Amino acid sequence: MSRFQEDMIFKNVNEDDARIFLDILGKKSKKVKIMTTELRQLDPATFVPDIILELDDEILIIELQSTEVGKKHHQRFHIYVAISDYKFDGMGKEVNLCVFTTVEESKKVHYYVNKDNTFTYEIIGLSEYDSDEIINTINDKIKSNNEITEKELILFALVPIIEKTGDIDGYVEYVVNTLLELNGLAPSIKALAYGIEWLIVDKFVNDEQTRNILCDRLGDRMSLIHEYGENKENKIVRNLLKSGMSAEVIAKRAEVPLSRVKAIERQLKSKK
Repeated sequence: MSRFQEDMIFKNVNEDDARIFLDILGKKSKKVKIMTTELRQLDPATFVPDIILELDDEILIIELQSTEVGKKHHQRFHIYVAISDYKFDGMGKEVNLCVFTTVEESKKVHYYVNKDNTFTYEIIGLSEYDSDEIINTINDKIKSNNEITEKELILFALVPIIEKTGDIDGYVEYVVNTLLELNGLAPSIKALAYGIEWLIVDKFVNDEQTRNILCDRLGDRMSLIHEYGENKENKIVRNLLKSGMSAEVIAKRAEVPLSRVKAIERQLKSKK
């Protein structure tokens, strides 16, 4: 299967866009940082959580689920938390997991591991949202050329798992095509919507050929967004270097690899 590089799915999503998840969850946090790629790179072939956020006081793993959770899900989620706890130990933050689903009501799950260990996590029911209402809102705004809010866009991306008929394949292609045709959206919120949809397609579309085509289409667009974001980032680095700031300080403040800052610095010096 031809796949978009998984370490680039949420490459250009900023923290303000990620706050949409907190809005849906009813959580508050000054800090919201997407960290999914760090665990994907740890073991991308076996244990691949959908989304990981660093918040003020916790590391939050979000899973997208279209069926009722069972023992195998409990075990897999337990592994995600254990690996994250190990990977992010130096941050001193607790690790929690929640599941977005429309096939179950909101509740806490207590999975019995042994007499001294019970794994607890939350299921967040999205049943309060109506897929047809979300689709109609998007269509009406497209027709009237009105601005689509960030939350409306993310809920639209989630429609295939929000809808209650179980016909995920029937909704996915429509949502993908609509997302790819939308114009005037900020690159970061586009990256978040495309990333969510890529995960849904890769995880839930049964027909392999359809899955490959849709993943490739979304992947191509995300590559363009990645290129745009990288060019913008390079411009910021160049301006900071020209202002006299050291490469080490820039790398730390802009969260850009020092090797890349040094490479841009060499390019600037060679043009003098």
